[in-house]
Amino acid sequence: MENEVIAIDDQPIAASFFGEGRWLTDFITPEASDVQELFKQLTKGITDSTSRITACWKWVACNVRYVPFVRGKIVINGKSSVQRDFWASPSMTIHTRIGNCATKSFLLASLLRNELSSDQVYCAMGNLYNGKPGGHAWVAVETPIEQIMETTVPTVPPLVPARTATRYEAVHYFNDAAVYAVQGKTQLLPMATCYSTWLSDYLNWAYIEGQKQS
Repeated sequence: MENEVIAIDDQPIAASFFGEGRWLTDFITPEASDVQELFKQLTKGITDSTSRITACWKWVACNVRYVPFVRGKIVINGKSSVQRDFWASPSMTIHTRIGNCATKSFLLASLLRNELSSDQVYCAMGNLYNGKPGGHAWVAVETPIEQIMETTVPTVPPLVPARTATRYEAVHYFNDAAVYAVQGKTQLLPMATCYSTWLSDYLNWAYIEGQKQS
């Protein structure tokens, strides 16, 4: 990570069903059986690391259809829950092959964690200044310099040096082991919770405020 970062507490995210809270790190799942099996299939016979990394990126970029928002609905014994912007697990994304920028990045980061250590690959969340600025997610790898992997566009290079990708402004870096925030790019509300403005829409406030779910 070329930016000056600080370690922060894990974030309780409510982007699933029935207000279920999941920690941000729970969305990166390198040990999930579906993720490990796909990684083995994609990298079989490939001898060098960069080519294995590229093979994982190519599958996610080309085989998981990008949509800006994934709308999900689940019904259990007649009780239903709808999530307008559903964050699927990497395993679910493998099977549905539909994802937004976040879920596609969760999957790629999970695949690459089978190739790289926890201090070499992160899901990055922040802002993309491409026309109208907006929240975005991508994958950052240290190989050894920080490089950006854009999962939503299969026509771009798989690895782009972060120092040249000036339209990308990282706010958070996270994987299955840790969460970091870029100095000066976070808001401290409430006291011990760091988040970017757009990510606050997904925070599970009941967890943050110590309340019970209804």
